[in-house]
Amino acid sequence: NSQSGRGGVSYIMEQQYGVVMPKQMREDFGYRVKSVSDNGHKELQPDEIYKVFADTYVNLSFPYELVDFLLKKLPDGTRVGDVHLKVDGEERTYEARGNGRLDAISNALQQNLGLSYTNLTYSEHALEIGQNSRAISYISITGADDKVHWGVGLDTDIITSSVLALFSAVNRMKAGH
Repeated sequence: NSQSGRGGVSYIMEQQYGVVMPKQMREDFGYRVKSVSDNGHKELQPDEIYKVFADTYVNLSFPYELVDFLLKKLPDGTRVGDVHLKVDGEERTYEARGNGRLDAISNALQQNLGLSYTNLTYSEHALEIGQNSRAISYISITGADDKVHWGVGLDTDIITSSVLALFSAVNRMKAGH
């Protein structure tokens, strides 16, 4: 049934690739895998399931691509600095300000790109153990249309992975996914 299919997809992602999606994201991903499977009229293999995950959610960079960010902490705890990005391939820099790095960058995106979203949720975990391990971050945002958009960031730096997840969620929202 559909519940066991989603559970099976989540199990494969966790066991084979170390990807432990938030519970709410599993349903979204399960529907995406089912759609690809139905359209191809076949059962997907684990590597194909991972490809659907990567292509749908991970480090998405269009129309907004993260170039870099530099933020410092003020005595009151506020983070301020710059976020450098490409918008449709054109480089831009915006001032970022917020109560944390992710909040500052989120504020900069919303204030400068005409984006509107709420209910940002965040979770993360390490994919491997050791000095060169990668962090994976999951972010959801709720668009003005009340639709939830998921994004995933993957990087060796946990803060960068969270910012990449935000960009992925924003890019999915912008594309209407």
